Amino acid sequence: MHAKSLLWVSKKRQKLSNGSSKIPRLDYTEAMHELVRDTVFAPLCGTGTDREDHDDGDLAVAPAKPQLKKPPLYRVILLNDDYTPMEFVVQVLEQFFGMGREKATQVMLAVHTQGKGVCGIYPQDIADTKASQVNQCARDSGHPLLCEVEPSSDDEED
Repeated sequence: MHAKSLLWVSKKRQKLSNGSSKIPRLDYTEAMHELVRDTVFAPLCGTGTDREDHDDGDLAVAPAKPQLKKPPLYRVILLNDDYTPMEFVVQVLEQFFGMGREKATQVMLAVHTQGKGVCGIYPQDIADTKASQVNQCARDSGHPLLCEVEPSSDDEED
């Protein structure tokens, strides 16, 4: 509240409490009037809107939906090494990439024979997280298995 309004309410309380055995009743009407008296309310729509681009009368118009662009995709690549057991690689593919046993075995064999294999294609933040999880799991298990992220040239998911 404004200081002037508080002073008025305080004086009103003093008048009511001096010599009156009744419980003082406050009248906030005038104090509230003072608060909003100088406030200017601009109309949101209809007449009185002074915007040049506003010619819709009393119609409510929804703003246009923004055009969304698909995020760039990244490949999660598993690199071959001579020490990580094949079964561990299959378990990692099942656990972190949701592959079935057959698909995980195919990817593991591609990693083993070609030196690297694609585990999946994801937006960058998901790809980075998956690669980090695989690398941490391998380290925790004592294996040198490495997982990397690279930009994908196509926009299809595996």
